[in-house]
Amino acid sequence: MSGSASSSRWNQGSRNPLSIVITGVVFLIGIGLVFTVGYLFASVLLVTIILGCVFFVGITLTTRAIMGTRWAYWYTGPFVAIALIGTVMLAEDVALSEAGELTEVVIVDHEVDVTTQHNSNGRHARKVYTHTYSLERTDGSPVAEPMIYRGKDGFDGFDEGDTISVLIDPGGKAPTKPAEDVDLPADIGILVTGLVTSGIVFLICLIVLLLRWTRAPSQQHVR
Repeated sequence: MSGSASSSRWNQGSRNPLSIVITGVVFLIGIGLVFTVGYLFASVLLVTIILGCVFFVGITLTTRAIMGTRWAYWYTGPFVAIALIGTVMLAEDVALSEAGELTEVVIVDHEVDVTTQHNSNGRHARKVYTHTYSLERTDGSPVAEPMIYRGKDGFDGFDEGDTISVLIDPGGKAPTKPAEDVDLPADIGILVTGLVTSGIVFLICLIVLLLRWTRAPSQQHVR
């Protein structure tokens, strides 16, 4: 019986408008936390991505529970994801643009590491590509931090022997990255788009909860 009642509450959703307001505030706090971690620890991007994924799952599941409909995944998830992706990108690029030195380098080696990852049941596998570009300055001195790209095709048009402009953090706290890939306006645009669209979604959810609350005051008092 308790399981059935819990399922019923999950499907009905909340009638308390404050619940979606709190969720929105937590979402903004999460954006700030992800940016701070990404900025301070730019060299360990995976940590920032995992933190962003945790907030993404938490916000979407909470909104699903509050609204009581599976559609919440679809009208909340994409916009929350856009905001978090923009946050991760902006944090890394801000850290690199502040600490990085614009340097002309030559790609002396390009290695591709391919690994196969299986899911939990071991039935499905996917290949993961990691491109490592070893660099040296135009005067022949080596660059300690290689340039890393995780993806199938690597950086477009970059290969051994090419001379390119990169941003290098002498302290090694931010990853080496092509200068042309550090685009703060684009990162800010993605983040603002995610925040505005997420805000609209939370506002619509708030209106729906206010209607629920005003239409069923007796049930609200019983709770």
